[in-house]
Formats: sequence, C-alpha cells, structure tokens
Amino acid sequence: MKRLTLVRHGHAEARAEGGDFYRALSAQGRSETTRTAAALSAHLPAPDSMLSSEALRTRETAQLLSEHLKSPTVIKTSKALYHASSSTLLDVIQGTPNSVQHLLLVGHNPGLSELALRWARKFGAHADFGGFATAGWCSVTFDTEDWSVISSPLDAVFG
Repeated sequence: MKRLTLVRHGHAEARAEGGDFYRALSAQGRSETTRTAAALSAHLPAPDSMLSSEALRTRETAQLLSEHLKSPTVIKTSKALYHASSSTLLDVIQGTPNSVQHLLLVGHNPGLSELALRWARKFGAHADFGGFATAGWCSVTFDTEDWSVISSPLDAVFG
C-alpha cells in the first residue's frame, strides 16, 4: 500500500526581488501551513519522504510541515516541480523509490490541482473538488507496492 499526500504551498507575498520563484510565504501562508500540518498530523500517518518544488514558497511550506508533523523527514527538492504539469508531477511521483511508503509532495497550481482532480472524480464525495486553495491538501492511497504503476486510488481524503 502506498500513500501520496499532495499539498499546495501556503499563501505567498505578492512580489519578490528576482521574480516569482523567490516569493516567500506571507504571514497568512505560514498560518495556513501550520493549520494544514495540524490536520495532516491528526488524520494521517507521518510521511517517510517529502518532496518539494525548489521555489522559495514551497520550500518554506515543506519546512513548516516538517517541523510540525509527528516525525519530521528530510526534504528533497526538485526544480522539475516548479509549475509542473500534472503529467510531470505523476512522472516524478512514479519515480519514487519503492522503499517510501508515504510520500508528501509540496507543489503549485494548476498542475497539483489537476492531478488531484483526476482522482477526486473517482470518489462521489469529492466529485465537486474545484482545486486547491493555498495550503490545501489531499491524501490518496494506492493498492500497490510499486510507485511506477500507481493509477487509480483506493481512497482519498481532502482537506
């Protein structure tokens, strides 16, 4: 059984010197992310691997999550996740080592929401999912031991 938790970065400052890639979390984003960490901690097992886009706001979100989760993990970053399409995200996820049981990925819209929407439509309770708000999340489980073949999830939790 594999679990994947997707988290959109928290609310970010409107502008940053150097452009979009360098936008930091705002005070609102830090607060949202802390609430998300509490929800994840209450509803899910701790991740054993975290992956984040290299953009500043996603790295800050991942760091805050790590600090508040039951068993903080090392955060790996990937430039490929910066504004990645849902297909690119899925490719990265499917490349996860099979030793990882629960992967938490912090990324960006629209790709992150598009990927979650693929799975939300399979569950009547989440059929109206319209995309992640800042610091929004979902967690899905797959009946496999091999990340390279994940497809249709067994269940989903949206927060």
